[in-house]
Amino acid sequence: MTVATETDAPVHTSTPAAIELRGIHKSFEHREVLTGVDLTVAPQEVVCLIGPSGSGKSTLLKCINLLQPPTSGSILINGEELTAPGADANLARSRVGMVFQHFNLFPHVDVLANVTVALRTVKRIPKAEAERIARQQLERLGLSAHVHSRPADLSGGQQQRVAIARALAMDPQVMLFDEATSALDPELVKGVLNVMRELAESGMTMVVVTHEIGFAREVADRVVFMDGGRIAEEGPAREVLTAPRTDRLKEFLSQVL
Repeated sequence: MTVATETDAPVHTSTPAAIELRGIHKSFEHREVLTGVDLTVAPQEVVCLIGPSGSGKSTLLKCINLLQPPTSGSILINGEELTAPGADANLARSRVGMVFQHFNLFPHVDVLANVTVALRTVKRIPKAEAERIARQQLERLGLSAHVHSRPADLSGGQQQRVAIARALAMDPQVMLFDEATSALDPELVKGVLNVMRELAESGMTMVVVTHEIGFAREVADRVVFMDGGRIAEEGPAREVLTAPRTDRLKEFLSQVL
């Protein structure tokens, strides 16, 4: 007869958070922009960061993929600490896709080259395979006819979709959007928001800095309101946006709605 021991007991493991921020501080010279932010994002969760200009939203987003490493605190992606000594920053960024306000495309090369550059230089994927992946993502975003166009030949909405394709081509574990529609003409905003909505519906983990309150209400699982470099209020999107608890959030929403 086999006698059960403690080591025979089933081991219960929990899925790590997609993103975990612990005590994030960020200072520029003598100005503290983030003042001890704690935030956990579950796998497949969509979190929208809202708040006034200068509240630290974009800085927090850039800390997540180490574009602006935090002054102190820890950042974990799927349980792996990116801020640990000796962590590979390029590897970290390959797992965290980022879409910027102003596209950040290379103007001197075509769309296909823009999407393949990180695949080839960061992931060391051969040219033919990189182009296959790039074309697949460009087709997904309705850009197959523009693979050999230069960014200047595209509309702002098309350029932003190229930027999204570039991020998705890296097969990221999470996607970050930093005011992805604020540089677009109003008639182009809807198309980019639709792409983001489809990504959310596909189960992509997303953190979105946005002033599009309607989008946050409709798509976000959770809304985080930042003010003065800290999280001032957070909760389920509809609850936070329809029944804010703090006077500061009530004041903010009265100005942007």
